[in-house]
Amino acid sequence: MTKFLLFLLCAFLMLGEPTAAQAESAEGTAALTETVAYPRVPRPVYKRYRGNSRSKHRKPGMFRRMKLRRQAKLKRTAPRAVRKPQGVIKVDAPTGTMPKQPQ
Repeated sequence: MTKFLLFLLCAFLMLGEPTAAQAESAEGTAALTETVAYPRVPRPVYKRYRGNSRSKHRKPGMFRRMKLRRQAKLKRTAPRAVRKPQGVIKVDAPTGTMPKQPQ
C-alpha cells in the first residue's frame, strides 16, 4: 500500500510544468545571492579541545581507599628523619683590605 501511494505521488509530480521549475532571470538570482551571501560567522567554542581527557574520574573503590588511608596515616605518624648537614664550608678569617686610620 505504501509503495503504491509513493508511486502515485511520483506520477503526480511528473505532471507538473517543467517551466515553473526552471531558474529565474539573472536579475532575480543576483538579488537572491546578495541576501544569502552574508559573512560567515564562526560557531562559538565553549570548551577548548583537550584530547581524550574528558572522561570523569571515578571515586576509588573500597580497597583502594583503605590503602590510601593507611599510607596517609603512616606518613602522618612516621617520625621525621633529621637530615645531617651535607658538608661544612670552613672559611678563614676575613682580611681587611683598607689600611687602618690613625686616631
